[in-house]
Amino acid sequence: MALGGIETIDRLALRLEFAFMVEVTSSDMSLLSETSRAEFDKSKMTNEFGDDNASTPGSRDKVAGTTEVGVRKSVHRGPGKCGRIEVLLKPKVVLEKDVAGSEDGG
Repeated sequence: MALGGIETIDRLALRLEFAFMVEVTSSDMSLLSETSRAEFDKSKMTNEFGDDNASTPGSRDKVAGTTEVGVRKSVHRGPGKCGRIEVLLKPKVVLEKDVAGSEDGG
């Protein structure tokens, strides 16, 4: 009798997982990168070679290029329902000021 109960629970758990993953929520993954000359925004990207908090308040540091791509997940909650976008991993970038500093030998 106990084995039959475990099989029932297992079957119901699989049905619940299917309903949650396929019927209720679907998602798309995409890669994130930043274009050169984009303004650095620490909420959207990570500074590869420097401290994200080292920027002078009000400064507008520019991105030189992306060194590592990020990952974004778009979650849809079924037909006609609003979804959301989650950034799972921010892209890593190098800033123009860091590249200029290394070219100057510093």
